[in-house]
Amino acid sequence: MISQLIRDEEGQSTVEYMLLISVIVIAMVAAAYAFVPVFKQGVEDLAQDVKKILSTGKIGSLGTSR
Repeated sequence: MISQLIRDEEGQSTVEYMLLISVIVIAMVAAAYAFVPVFKQGVEDLAQDVKKILSTGKIGSLGTSR
């Protein structure tokens, strides 16, 4: 009976998959923290552009003045 439990590797593959998934999740979280400042700056720039477009009615040199 004990020798059968030692040879039984059914649960081992589940643990290996869970470890692999946890490593992938940790890598994704680390990458997200690395790109947060860049993403935040991009969103702020976009907000400023939209604010400017809505207040002037122009996109660059195109459009009509308000």
